[in-house]
Amino acid sequence: MPEQTTFDSEVPVLTEFSPDLIPFQIQVIRDIRTSYDYSLGVHEVLLSGSVGSAKTLLMAHLAVTHAIDNQGANILIGRAAMPYLKDTLLRMITDHIGNCIDYEHNLSRGIITFPNKSRIFCYSWSDKKYRKVRSYALSAAFIEELTENEDPEFYKEIRMRLNRMRHIKEKILVCATNPDAPSHWAYEYFIANQSKTRHVYYSVTSDNPFLDPTYIERLKETLSPKEALRMLYGKWIELSTDIIYYNYNHERNFKDEQYKINFMYPIDVMFDFNIGVGKPLSCAIGQFINGTYHVFDEIIIEGVKTINILDELQGKEYFQKICHIRIFGDSTGKSRDTRSIKTDYEIIEHFLARQFTGSYQIMVPLANPPIRKRHNLVNSTFLNDNNKVRFYCYLSTPTVDRGFRLTKLVKSGKYTEDDKDSFQHVTTAIGYWICEIEEQLSTNNRVTVRKIV
Repeated sequence: MPEQTTFDSEVPVLTEFSPDLIPFQIQVIRDIRTSYDYSLGVHEVLLSGSVGSAKTLLMAHLAVTHAIDNQGANILIGRAAMPYLKDTLLRMITDHIGNCIDYEHNLSRGIITFPNKSRIFCYSWSDKKYRKVRSYALSAAFIEELTENEDPEFYKEIRMRLNRMRHIKEKILVCATNPDAPSHWAYEYFIANQSKTRHVYYSVTSDNPFLDPTYIERLKETLSPKEALRMLYGKWIELSTDIIYYNYNHERNFKDEQYKINFMYPIDVMFDFNIGVGKPLSCAIGQFINGTYHVFDEIIIEGVKTINILDELQGKEYFQKICHIRIFGDSTGKSRDTRSIKTDYEIIEHFLARQFTGSYQIMVPLANPPIRKRHNLVNSTFLNDNNKVRFYCYLSTPTVDRGFRLTKLVKSGKYTEDDKDSFQHVTTAIGYWICEIEEQLSTNNRVTVRKIV
């Protein structure tokens, strides 16, 4: 029997894939291929699993084999944001195909075409134009990270486009997700209302024998105890109350003392750009040392331009040192400073080039992380599943402390921060910082340091 490769090595290609090595995988494949009664219509499948339980690999295998086995199949793969879709499920599909069969890949459009005229194409709905999918007739659809979506409208639209290709018997809509709260619409739809055409399969991290133990240990470092119940053990549980940062504890995470900067490590400056009454332009300053986040200063000013907050930064004693500064923050700052012809980060980079004697990096991603992911990662730093504290703020950060104690969700029912509270914005800036650092650690990415001479 061929062996599957491990999580940290190459994805197993079609000829290597052995689904019977992970119990839920072989059960799903057998049910879809031999057990479902397709005379009843489209079968909807939820793969509810914890992190690393090989859900994405299973979806890739199902999509590719559906395309091979059904001439002219039209297969949608979807996720709310296109960049994440291309970097996860689409990449898994191309890796899984490998050199086993011929295919054409339009990378920019995210379309894979097979010799039998079947195709797999990428689809996203971050623009909330859900009805645009109505132009398609689908034989199958595969949706990743279902619980990222608070509004089920996109799902309804995709489901209606299936069962339109009569010559293909296998009509499936497969969704993969990590568990969320029982109040999420996906729980009500799939778990509370299963039927002959609606199925749920559960998996946990420990089901995957190919995971490196260090990967699981890394997860425990980035999960709070309650989040670990979801992400490691596959439980659908409620995490948050009205307070977003439920895991923050003033007595544990706030130090009533001045922080001593270690100039052997970078000084990290993080931004959240805002305009309007009660929405100050917010900046926090910290260091990431030996796995722990330290936030030791804040600059929060309402009704100012980006350059004004940089002037405040220039007046800080640590800014006068020859050191290394890294810039983090809101990716929308790459688009504009609404009161300037330059983007926020162009203004920051121009300022550093002229006023700073050390070196710097701009470490801002192409898109902001999903809000839930940001909140969960930040909560995990306050106390993780290994009972380890990885975040401290200090005497000069009263707004940071207040923000983590009091920031709430809006009362509209949507999972969105209540940004009318002025203290909320600096916590968002810190969340961007933590997410980017954790992304760098998980992928071993490196950003070129630009030296200032």
